[in-house]
Amino acid sequence: MTDISVIGLGSMGSALAKTLLDNGYSVTVWNRSIEKSQSLRTAGAVVAESAESAVAASPATITCIKSHEQTLDLLHSLSDSLSGKTIIELSSGGAAEAEKLAQLLAQNNASWLLGIINAYPTAIGKDETVLTVVGAAEVWQAWHKVITTLGGNSRHVGTDASMLAALFAALFTTRQGFMFGMIYGGLVCKKAGIPLDVFAEQIPVSLGVLPSYHQYFADTVPSANFDNPPASMATYAAALDDALSTFKATGAPAELPQLFSDLAHQGIDAGLEDKALTALVELLSKK
Repeated sequence: MTDISVIGLGSMGSALAKTLLDNGYSVTVWNRSIEKSQSLRTAGAVVAESAESAVAASPATITCIKSHEQTLDLLHSLSDSLSGKTIIELSSGGAAEAEKLAQLLAQNNASWLLGIINAYPTAIGKDETVLTVVGAAEVWQAWHKVITTLGGNSRHVGTDASMLAALFAALFTTRQGFMFGMIYGGLVCKKAGIPLDVFAEQIPVSLGVLPSYHQYFADTVPSANFDNPPASMATYAAALDDALSTFKATGAPAELPQLFSDLAHQGIDAGLEDKALTALVELLSKK
């Protein structure tokens, strides 16, 4: 028996297995294409002949393939081998697939953790790296040392399988809000004749405001206290309307600033003009 198995040896899976080996764990690995396992064999891993033998070799198996759906397909074929095992699923997927995966494992007397790796493969094993994990508290307690070996700042954030997909969607939307903000910012600058290198050079100035935006959110949303904000819904709406009018005046595509303005005005129409802009979380969640 080895301490843990890793199924899926792409860039991320290989980094996970190598980090565990480097930290003194005995590791069994398996991948559909065996050539990806050779460097890990050299590093000390046991190479399994099949996914079934990889699961059998250790009390827990990390799965790191493309998606929950592919993990489901794989585990369906291994159902007779799952009893008493723990599956730590680090593939991506939606809420429905996560629930199906949890149900399949429970039906086969196996325990589970689902995680998001918030890093590139090169960051695996670093103190600041975060794996965000859901699953039963007792399973987290049993395997948190392995997970924090892979990411020293890893967190257990809940027990329901579907929670992880929602958290990923929330964090991904936050990041992509910034990305698409830059894209639309580039559009209005291009239409206005502002050199895009000038715009790009000024983006770090705006980034300096982001910590105060985060604090505004953290001070209001978790407590649902939206009173007496430093900038009100009405203040944000006025600024958003100014930005929207500029987009329209330059002929730049305005779908994103239009959305921002429309949302702020929904808050005002609901009587929230003196509240924090973040009161939209409460307002829109009721729809």
